[in-house]
Amino acid sequence: MVKGSTENDLPQAPVSAQVAVEEGVNVDLAAEKTPLVIVEPGGTSPADDPDSDSVVLELGDLLPDSSGEVVLFMGEDVSVNIMTHETITGFGIADPHVTASGVDVTGLHFYSFEGGLTVYSASDILIINDPNAA
Repeated sequence: MVKGSTENDLPQAPVSAQVAVEEGVNVDLAAEKTPLVIVEPGGTSPADDPDSDSVVLELGDLLPDSSGEVVLFMGEDVSVNIMTHETITGFGIADPHVTASGVDVTGLHFYSFEGGLTVYSASDILIINDPNAA
């Protein structure tokens, strides 16, 4: 391990994130896609950045359908971040599937969490793993 940074072994999909141990969170904006940022206890969350051009949602605030699924509809210019303390158990591109609420999510990005919730979106979502999140 290199002093001053921590490398996380994440599955090969969109890209992995790096966290600077001494600085809390270090988000490389030059990267194409960053599915996960891990916030160290006491570190500063990207959700606290007042200059951010994104919407931050807490995972616990999303209301799933009867199958535990949520579909996010947003414009192309909107960047969505989901803050949670739950672990991601799966992510990728959805196979042919229709949710319990009748939405065809085939080909959408999906993110599954340890609590059983699955979030679908037409574009990538930044997941902020914050131990202080509800």
